[in-house]
Amino acid sequence: MQNLCLRPLNAITVTKMLFAFLVSMTFLACNNNKLPDVSNIDVKIDIQRFDKALFQVDSSRYEAHFDSLKKAYPDFYPLYLNELLSLRPNPVYSQEQLLLRFAQNANIQGLYDSCLIRYDNISPLENDFETAFRYYKYYFPNRKIPKIITHVSEFGPATSSLDSTLIAISLDMYLGKDFPFYRSISLPSYLIERLEKNYVVPNAMKTYINGLYDTERKNNKLIDEIVQEGKLLYFLDMVLPKTDDNLKIGYSLDDLAWCERNEKMIWSFFIEQNLLFENKQREISKYTAEAPTTSGMPADSPGRVGTWVGWQIVKQFMQQNPDVSFGELMSKNGQQVLKGSKYKP
Repeated sequence: MQNLCLRPLNAITVTKMLFAFLVSMTFLACNNNKLPDVSNIDVKIDIQRFDKALFQVDSSRYEAHFDSLKKAYPDFYPLYLNELLSLRPNPVYSQEQLLLRFAQNANIQGLYDSCLIRYDNISPLENDFETAFRYYKYYFPNRKIPKIITHVSEFGPATSSLDSTLIAISLDMYLGKDFPFYRSISLPSYLIERLEKNYVVPNAMKTYINGLYDTERKNNKLIDEIVQEGKLLYFLDMVLPKTDDNLKIGYSLDDLAWCERNEKMIWSFFIEQNLLFENKQREISKYTAEAPTTSGMPADSPGRVGTWVGWQIVKQFMQQNPDVSFGELMSKNGQQVLKGSKYKP
């Protein structure tokens, strides 16, 4: 049995924990009374285990086995080979032979075994997705529910989507922060913290809606970028209303509390530095890209504070404009949302 060493909490830590708790409880108290009743919306999610099907391959008849996978997963099979694994045929090996080598690699099989241990029973995830898609059907009654497929990608994209038809989840990217291989491939600690089971559904739903509303970002300004990210997080508010905010944005409770405490300072920084209409991607990424902290902010700030601010702008916009649909929200640019939000922390 693993020994757990418990250290006494100092006063600062206790204060931070209490603040984060009060913030989360206030959010729940404000929103629970407004939640729509989705109990009568019928949604059934059966996650398809492509990972289990793939690793049942017998090398003596692999061609027949892969043919059956093509028929069972007509949309996902080419996506998996071409995009997620990037298997390119060459003069020595066909694409199917490369897939066989992948499936029979000892390291990959070990990775798959780790996924089986953690995700042999997938029903908790199915239940969580069913809840999310009940809310989804409440807001978008005419849209179909996508297929959800699990796979092993050897640390490829954690979640991916194909149009409106499917969501793909790489289980090997959700094996827990203590899974030893994550550090061996040099993933930074702040990302490893998110490779837990409770991030699967928020990440998958965000990837899905981003695929449905994928917009051209070539000439975007910072305000457009942060509001676009805020729209995606607002979607998670709609379909995962009981999920903690830190799981939606991928922050620790301390990170979330830091942003709450410093909202006015963050916004003043953007205004004083004339950043809202910055259009150089290199500059924009300082406030939206993954990083342990945000450029120009105090050292204890989390990364992506621009994304967090965009989320607050969108939430306030929707509070100010309750008759605006999500589709109408997605059609508005950053300046329109900012103006309509009357955001001023």
